[in-house]
Amino acid sequence: MDIIDRYIGKAMIYGILSVLLVMLALDSLISFTGEASSIGRANYGVWDAIAYIIFNIPLKLYIMFPMVALLGTMLSLGVLAGNSELIAMRAAGISIARITLSVLKTGTIVTAVVIAIGEFVAPPAVQYAKLKRVSAMDQEISLNTDYGLWARDGVNYIHIRNVEDDGRLVGINIYIYDESQQLVETLNSPFAEYQEDHWVLYEVVKRSITTDNISQDFIATVRWDTLLKPEMVNVVSVSPDNLSVIKLKSYIDYLNANGLNSKEYELTFWSKLIAPVTIAGMIVLAIPFVFGSLRNVGVGQRILVGFLLGLGFFIFNKLIGNAGLVYIDYPWIAAMLPTLVVVIIGSVLLKRTR
Repeated sequence: MDIIDRYIGKAMIYGILSVLLVMLALDSLISFTGEASSIGRANYGVWDAIAYIIFNIPLKLYIMFPMVALLGTMLSLGVLAGNSELIAMRAAGISIARITLSVLKTGTIVTAVVIAIGEFVAPPAVQYAKLKRVSAMDQEISLNTDYGLWARDGVNYIHIRNVEDDGRLVGINIYIYDESQQLVETLNSPFAEYQEDHWVLYEVVKRSITTDNISQDFIATVRWDTLLKPEMVNVVSVSPDNLSVIKLKSYIDYLNANGLNSKEYELTFWSKLIAPVTIAGMIVLAIPFVFGSLRNVGVGQRILVGFLLGLGFFIFNKLIGNAGLVYIDYPWIAAMLPTLVVVIIGSVLLKRTR
């Protein structure tokens, strides 16, 4: 049976790689079109845009791989079915369950590689890409986005604990230095809003530092003029997809310890944990179509059906995830529900095929 495993595995790898290259090429082309409007801003050039897209490829690969696995499996097994090779295997006494096992063996190996890329390569690559992009557009701003946002505004430093969906900044700490790099003042505000052309800090605690003492004042609102505009915050703020599982867990603990909403990060955390099951479910879902209704159709029809199935899962996953953030107290339920549905549907269809 090792011969069958290798033969099916080779066909699967070719199919998955073919689909992956096409989808990454299309996505990169679309991304470059989107970046074209930023080319020419400050020092941001064509090669900066290309580098930004390249460094984002590992993350794109990780995100789109469930659909790639579905399409690649349907394409590779479809070729074997079109050449009557699957029929020959069945005639030789090899069951659909055994063929499914061979497919899952290859799927497990490929999935392990993709998850390793998503966990260890994609997060630092994306963060580096964003750092270089921001630096090219405005040399005065730097960042570190693992645990909130750090930014430099001239000689002053800013730490923002969290960025809300509506654009509000939460937990702002501003450290003001004099020309000799001595800390002379700090501003601490629980939240800030952008109004017209500036930020407004609310409930500000101002500490003035001298060589003799530290004085403290409370100010209801403070106008804050800074280079850190809302569009810049959107570029450099933390995105859950950009964190590994370990950092997600650490960041969730950080948010909970500070009384902040961590549901979005918990949803991503659980989605990443069950990613292998999700990919396996998509592979299993593809097999009944190859042995059943799509056995004798062309490659184009298989790709269309696979694309529609993958798109349907993506939309369903997003809908359940967004609904879960609002209506479900336990994000792991929202993360697992779409995968559970795919596994059940795939298993039922596979059983009917047998």
